[in-house]
Amino acid sequence: MIENYLNTKKKATTGLILVTLIWGLTFIWMDWAIEVAKEAEPNLSHQTLASSFVFFRFLIASILLIPFITNVKDAFLDKKIREGGIWLGILVWAGFFFQMIGIAYPDVTPAVSAFLTSLYVIFTAIIGLVLGRQKLTFFMGAGVLLATFGAGWISGPPQLNFNLPEWLTVIGAFMFAAHIIATDRLTQDRDTTHLTVVMLCTVATVSLFILPFFVKLEEFDNIARLLLLPGYFIPLICCAIFGSLVALLLLTILQKHLSPVRAAILYALEPVWASIFSLMLGREGEVTFWLFLGGGALIIGNLIVEFSNFKKNHSPNKEIERRFLLDSLPKNIGSGSLIEQVYLPLEKLIFTNEELFYETKKVTNFPNELNRELKPLIENNEENIICRIRKQNKKNIFTIKIRDSPGIRREWEWEIKDENEELNFSNLPKVIKKRYELLEDGLLWEIDEFLGNNEGLIIAEIELDSLDFNFTLPSWIGKEITGEISYLNSSLAERD
Repeated sequence: MIENYLNTKKKATTGLILVTLIWGLTFIWMDWAIEVAKEAEPNLSHQTLASSFVFFRFLIASILLIPFITNVKDAFLDKKIREGGIWLGILVWAGFFFQMIGIAYPDVTPAVSAFLTSLYVIFTAIIGLVLGRQKLTFFMGAGVLLATFGAGWISGPPQLNFNLPEWLTVIGAFMFAAHIIATDRLTQDRDTTHLTVVMLCTVATVSLFILPFFVKLEEFDNIARLLLLPGYFIPLICCAIFGSLVALLLLTILQKHLSPVRAAILYALEPVWASIFSLMLGREGEVTFWLFLGGGALIIGNLIVEFSNFKKNHSPNKEIERRFLLDSLPKNIGSGSLIEQVYLPLEKLIFTNEELFYETKKVTNFPNELNRELKPLIENNEENIICRIRKQNKKNIFTIKIRDSPGIRREWEWEIKDENEELNFSNLPKVIKKRYELLEDGLLWEIDEFLGNNEGLIIAEIELDSLDFNFTLPSWIGKEITGEISYLNSSLAERD
């Protein structure tokens, strides 16, 4: 499963920057294709060119992706995945369709289209606030404004008339924002590669049904002739493979590791690449200081948000795991890393302002935004919540976990300073184990070999998109213990 290679915020950020680079190129490819189409078939309308291009782009992407996805039929048989993929597909189709109509007009250059499309940064923040899916902090708001300003002024003061093509592009931007919010919600508990397949097929299907409303019967021959022109077909293939298949697959897999607004601000780098490529190809005039002003504002906006996330990232991660007993370690597993986990009795935790203490010892800073949600649960000693400190690779990580149901947990964690060294080795409930990682059939397994009073116990766990995700169990797997509380680390800690 591709997700297991790309499951950290750092890799997600890098991957989404690659997505913006690809999308920056798609503005150039779409512009090239439209120019060739207008010259070859001048009688075709903007709507005809847009609707046919979007249809071919996603049809090709769907056809190329399906053979590489395992158990692809499950993507369409699973109701949750099917419905989620259809909603994402409708939003993607609307975004690309309105964007494509806008850029089909001669007054809308690639850079102007990229700027108007980048308004989804602001739209994402607004939609997230309205739906309660995003709390807009001061730093996040500053990042949104800087990113939007940077995108708008990267080619100089925007030459906008806000006629029909510009407004159509703005509608497309709103649809992309809705897609970002929907992706954040729908990818948390579904297989993302299967979601992508359904999404791409939905876009192709909707585009097919919409064609008769924009393409006259006698125009189909003209469109077919366009496919024989290298100047039209090559940009189309590039948009299909890179702009649709690769970019949307990466986006669907990676975006769930970031907040919607954080992802949207990253996507705002798209016009930077569009402007750079346009300038390199002589399609936007000469390099001016506006490129550095706009690009600098975008980068600073991203850095502000990244720094604020680094300093205070208190959004929970959702874990969906299945756990199994092992009789022995698999062969060729390599060397593991030693982990010590100390569990803090909830009744002995004390909150003072924005700090959390264990008796008289400070554990960590505990901000007010978490106090409102977690403090009552901790103070009431709820049985499904645990607080722990993990020592691994010379780092101390404070973690709060809430078990919502067997195999599904919410998790908050952040690094704490070495001043808590004494706390890690006190007489608190503790587990000591060696952790190994093993890649099997594209899935990443974490295997814990317990020491101390749990010596001889070996547990393997795997993180999935859903508990019913279909995969082949390795031959070395034993009994499943996903729902057995006695095998939770917090329960095993009581033995030591």
